[in-house]
Amino acid sequence: MKILENHIIINSLKIKSVSSYYIEIDNLTCFNKLHDFINIKDLPVIILGEGTNIVPPNLFNGIAVKPSFTQIDFKDNFVEVGASVNWNFFVNHMINKNINGFENLSLIPGSVGAAPIQNIGAYGQEVSNLIEEVHCYDYKKNIFIKLTNEQCNFSYRDSLLKNTNLIIYKVVFRINNSNKLNLNYHSIQSYIDDNKIDKDSLNQKLLSKIICKIRNKNLPDPNIIPNAGSFFKNPILKENDIKIDNLSINDLVIWKLDNTYSKIGAARLIDLIKNKLNINENVFIYDKHSLVLITNSKASQNDILDFASQIQDIVFDTFNITLEIEPTVIIN
Repeated sequence: MKILENHIIINSLKIKSVSSYYIEIDNLTCFNKLHDFINIKDLPVIILGEGTNIVPPNLFNGIAVKPSFTQIDFKDNFVEVGASVNWNFFVNHMINKNINGFENLSLIPGSVGAAPIQNIGAYGQEVSNLIEEVHCYDYKKNIFIKLTNEQCNFSYRDSLLKNTNLIIYKVVFRINNSNKLNLNYHSIQSYIDDNKIDKDSLNQKLLSKIICKIRNKNLPDPNIIPNAGSFFKNPILKENDIKIDNLSINDLVIWKLDNTYSKIGAARLIDLIKNKLNINENVFIYDKHSLVLITNSKASQNDILDFASQIQDIVFDTFNITLEIEPTVIIN
């Protein structure tokens, strides 16, 4: 176990953030020492992956824990993956082994351990459809916990794993998934139609390349343009609850979920109100996708949250819709 003081918290928004203590864990036997250290210091604790889905403060007066578990082991119909493995590296590893189900989740930033926490999803697939178990350590109770898929209580961009005392060190995935490719998402179908691609010619690798092209066209690379991906969730609500005074319901992007609820495209909501926003010199809406907030590498946590709050307020006043922030906001 390595303990560092006043250490940088790496994050894709490029906030200049420092943690009072920073601990790297690369062995299960270190967790007892971590438990003791946390009890002695009695400070807030955050668990770090690759920092692609967090909004950290400039100074975190607490303990940042960075797991470092990188094994990938195949056992029967499952693969056990260390929490610190890069997600896209893992996806490509599955594709190269001709294992279905992961290709729609290509190019999502972050680590394997972060994937189940917010139940990452894209292009018609959610990671919860692939997970068998999540192995964790509870740093408060000093016990190891194995959660089944059902116990994780997965839902849209959410799970029981959020805002807990659990440190994920391993995720077990099923690898006996259906061989049928998931081509139902509208942007995938549009790409196939526009490029006159024969669906029968597709395999995991070709579908992954298509998804990467779609993502690169619409979403900025966090290594080049600071961002944390989609900053708001697509809200789920009853269509009758939407307030539309000067617009038609057809002006919105709506996905019907059942007879009661629909998912509303948050990007479209922001498109319709962004001309009402006050300018922030350090935070901006990405011009190719309104769900993405980008920075100039000079933004503080307050800059980002103030700009996001302004968006939330105007969307609520205009549509009676509450936008929920998707990345984890770290608070002292």
